[in-house]
Amino acid sequence: MVADLSSLPDWHDLKRRLDAASGPDFALDAALASPGVTESAEAALAWARAALPDWHMHVGFDVSGVLPYAAFSCQGAHVEAAAPTVPLAVLRAAVAVLAGDFG
Repeated sequence: MVADLSSLPDWHDLKRRLDAASGPDFALDAALASPGVTESAEAALAWARAALPDWHMHVGFDVSGVLPYAAFSCQGAHVEAAAPTVPLAVLRAAVAVLAGDFG
């Protein structure tokens, strides 16, 4: 769980690092202050819920049916991200919200 979001690195840098990730990454786990968050769907979902409690979350597969994706929405704002794994899709979308990247 994330206790203090202000102690995390720059959201834009973290977004760039997540976009480059292809699987579990211990350095990203440390940056997110949550061990195993890049390898466990349950941990990633719990992290995202704690970081974005007012956002609605949906996880599924993209139009190809191969890549997982996550979507977050709140009061008209919507963010989606696909990734090689469910945890990375969830984290990419959540961090995009935290970085203010709704485009």
